[in-house]
Amino acid sequence: MKVLIAYDGSDSAKRALEIAVDLAPREAAISVVSVVEGLPQFGRAAAMILPEDEEESQRRLAEAGKVLAEHGTMAELVERRGDAATAILDEAEKEGTGLIVMGTRGLSTIERWFLGSVSTKVLQHSRCSVLVVR
Repeated sequence: MKVLIAYDGSDSAKRALEIAVDLAPREAAISVVSVVEGLPQFGRAAAMILPEDEEESQRRLAEAGKVLAEHGTMAELVERRGDAATAILDEAEKEGTGLIVMGTRGLSTIERWFLGSVSTKVLQHSRCSVLVVR
């Protein structure tokens, strides 16, 4: 079984990481994905990636790797770029993931309406099981 943990460093992502380690079978292949979301540039299709965003993503992956190592769990640490939901879904599809584990930030109704919810998008479009942790 392959387990993908979407990790953004939030409190709910930290809880999701802990739960994933507890739930995943010992032989499971675990990947932790951190997504760098770029700022759209006017008049261009590409997004502008800021160096501090890449540094933050690397910090998040190191943090997740440390937690996993403390539990005696090995994982592949993956950095992706782009829209978070799309990047998570693409990585899960590419790796043949059987379970995506992720946190939710608990956006208000208005925030979800304006911003959308990564966890909602992943739930709606994933071809595998998804566990969302509050």
